[in-house]
Amino acid sequence: MSNEPIGDGNADAFASLDETCQLLRTHPDFRELPAARVARKSPAGLAIGRCIKTVRLWSFGAEFARSLTLWHFQIRHDQPRVLAMDLRWHGGKLLDDWCVFVHFVDDGGEIRFQGDYPLKGVIPDPLGFFYAHRLVAVPAEVPRGNYRVRLGVWSPGAASHLQLTRFRGCQRESVDWCRNAVILATVTV
Repeated sequence: MSNEPIGDGNADAFASLDETCQLLRTHPDFRELPAARVARKSPAGLAIGRCIKTVRLWSFGAEFARSLTLWHFQIRHDQPRVLAMDLRWHGGKLLDDWCVFVHFVDDGGEIRFQGDYPLKGVIPDPLGFFYAHRLVAVPAEVPRGNYRVRLGVWSPGAASHLQLTRFRGCQRESVDWCRNAVILATVTV
């Protein structure tokens, strides 16, 4: 078992948040807001967020319904039989009934365990970004082996998956009922 992260592998190629803030501080109109005065969403802020998202999509990402984009994914072993997932998203308007499904699929195409979670209550920052850190317990009955990580977005209200509109650095799922999902990585349990 390796503790090395699995994911897009290009995170180091982009500036850290501190480096970005340092760069922004050089602009004469830049100002930091106290935590009590969080900036509200604005068309300009969302446009900047969309620009950043577009640049990230040059190397990795999956866009759903032209409105919700996974732009970073990493998975690692947190403890024996526990996986930690870091997901970074961009989205303008999120519907409360949207749920992220994360399937761990064996070589036979069977879902062996899941790490699904709802997006209800998620509030993107002023640029439209939001982040999720999820722990997934691997059930005791799941045998050791390699599992493909499949991700998509489901809308129970519409009884359908959100359409996969763009992707890069990952593979579109080939199973017909799940064509609007992507394979992000393979993890060994």
